[in-house]
Amino acid sequence: MTSSQHLVYFMRELETERNTLRAFIEILKKEENALVEGRIEKIDHLASDKSRLIEELIKLDDHRNEYLQKQGLSLEKSSINAWLAEQHSGQSEVKILWDELLDLAKTAQQLNHLNGLIISTQLQHNQHAFSALHCAAGNVSLYGPQGQTYI
Repeated sequence: MTSSQHLVYFMRELETERNTLRAFIEILKKEENALVEGRIEKIDHLASDKSRLIEELIKLDDHRNEYLQKQGLSLEKSSINAWLAEQHSGQSEVKILWDELLDLAKTAQQLNHLNGLIISTQLQHNQHAFSALHCAAGNVSLYGPQGQTYI
């Protein structure tokens, strides 16, 4: 395989990864909306799509990392950026794809973190409400090994 064929392969892989990451971000946005609206049935449906996309992203990440390692690169962002600047300075599309992929990954990380915070907040709210109902009913609280109450 020639150098230009390697680059075409790498760009196709980045495009596939980018498109998959975009689909994953859309799932995260839908998940956020479902969490805010309290539509649990929608969250269950989205979970299978989310899991499928995560598996696909892991495979794409493995392929990309394998390719980069075959090029003699460490998998650090600075090393890849330097390689792109040195080896493919005339090929701005690959650098644009790479930068877009990094931006999308950051967006997905932020959305996933936000969804985790929403879930945590709702869980705390539900635990407090359940505890209040439990106390109002005159039930005795039990204690866990660290002294936390649970029912």
